[in-house]
Parts: sequence; structure tokens; C-alpha cells
Amino acid sequence: MNLSEPKTIKVKIFNTEYTLKVEDENLAYKVVEYVDRMMNELHSKFPDQPTLTIAVLTALNIAEELFRERRDRGYIEGEIEDLLRGLSSKVDRILSL
Repeated sequence: MNLSEPKTIKVKIFNTEYTLKVEDENLAYKVVEYVDRMMNELHSKFPDQPTLTIAVLTALNIAEELFRERRDRGYIEGEIEDLLRGLSSKVDRILSL
């Protein structure tokens, strides 16, 4: 499927059906499955909370995961950059011999 051509799909999240326009259908279904699973997990922990509260808590949990991933990726990228600088320095020294 060409990613530039949006496709309309119907999905169900937390027992509510939504019509979505997506560019990557497979990715959209994975995201929907993930959000639905998280909402159901939170609902099982807090069964008396309204749907809006469950949705906001789910959004906060997903946002926290995203921020952690970005932080961790930045740390790893920094480590890789440090290693590459070290290797470059060693190569420069060897070439200058």
C-alpha cells in the first residue's frame, strides 16, 4: 500500500467504534490494539472510573512511555557518539604514525 494514500478503517477501542483515516493500516491496527489493551487494563484496576478518566490515564501512560523512550534513545545516541569520537581519535593517531 502506498503510504501517501490515506485509507478509511473502522476500529473498536474500549467498546466504542471509530472511523479513522490512516496512511499505514498495519501500524494503525497495532496502535488501536495497544490503546484498547491499555484502556482495558486500567479499567480492570479502576473499574469505578468513568471512560474519560480511563482515556486520560491511558494517554498519560502512553506519553510517559514515549518520553522515557526518547530520553533513553538520547542517552544511547550520546554513548554511541562518544564511542565514535574515541574510535576516530584512535584512527587519527594510528594514521599519523
